[in-house]
Amino acid sequence: MKTLKKVAAVLAASMALNAVAFTGAFSASAEENVTVIGTASLKGQMGTYNYWGEGNTGNSEDLTNKPVQITNEDKQYTASWEITGDGTGSIEFLMLEFDTNDDHFITKDTYPDLAITIDSVKVDGNEIDYKMSDNAVDYKYYANDTGTTRAYLLNTWNASGRKVTDISAETAVAQSVEVTFSVANVYAALPYGDLNEDGAVDTIDLLDLSLEVAQKGAGLPATFDDRKVKLADLDDSGDLDSTDIYYLLLHIAQSGAGITVDPFPVTVK
Repeated sequence: MKTLKKVAAVLAASMALNAVAFTGAFSASAEENVTVIGTASLKGQMGTYNYWGEGNTGNSEDLTNKPVQITNEDKQYTASWEITGDGTGSIEFLMLEFDTNDDHFITKDTYPDLAITIDSVKVDGNEIDYKMSDNAVDYKYYANDTGTTRAYLLNTWNASGRKVTDISAETAVAQSVEVTFSVANVYAALPYGDLNEDGAVDTIDLLDLSLEVAQKGAGLPATFDDRKVKLADLDDSGDLDSTDIYYLLLHIAQSGAGITVDPFPVTVK
């Protein structure tokens, strides 16, 4: 009986250690899968205070921007401004903008189900009345070959073709503005051009697309499913044709020559 108890104790201890080891491995794996996809910053103008992005010559020296890194997980964040000097009695324009340093722009073109919600706004440490408008977020803002998402808090300048007055223009700020927001559905960026999704955009993908377009031209049934059509529709026209072949060939040639490749989908001007 004593021997059986010892065996049972050893087995129990072994199972416990394995469970701890497995849990640790699972946790480590989960942490390794969390990656930074970009940053979110407050941008705009409050009286004489301005901030329009890192390195912008219009930025005020007496305003400290505190951006937050955005990861590929559903999460709540806080971005803020801190100011010195006499403060201001007005806000002219204020938005939260999501930037990246690569071609995987934080837009709905990259993350189709992206959802951003501004949860609360604090001025000088005190929460103010705030309700987010239905049209506050522009999920596809493009300028200078760069895509971003903009969440407007005050926009009387008609940026993005919309007017948003979710905070008062007469809001006085002495020290700080703090915006807490949630980001959801940041799925992995669509691998445009990588039709077989093997991690590389190459001649195999080019051949696959060429065959599909040729079959279509010959009146044969399409073979691509909806996702593959999305990955292959490089000009975002809703149709697969020789233009997509051209852009894929150009992308492969640029990459092979060490040239910075154009992002997909291509914006046709």
